[in-house]
Amino acid sequence: MFPGRLSVCRTFGDCEAKLAHLGGSRGVVICDPEIIYEKDGALRLDYILIGSDGIFDRLKNEQINQMVWDTAT
Repeated sequence: MFPGRLSVCRTFGDCEAKLAHLGGSRGVVICDPEIIYEKDGALRLDYILIGSDGIFDRLKNEQINQMVWDTAT
């Protein structure tokens, strides 16, 4: 199966990873974002980070968090 061969951000548009007749599997990798809605401002955030597998494949969440706070101060 193709996912695993490419980074996620590359696989979004990669026909070989998605189409069965090219060796892929439909629906394995999708580009629909995960969205969470909170009513009445119940969710209080210090920051929002938008990143790709290039960040999250290399760094742990704790490392990313520390880098954000180091940059902000």
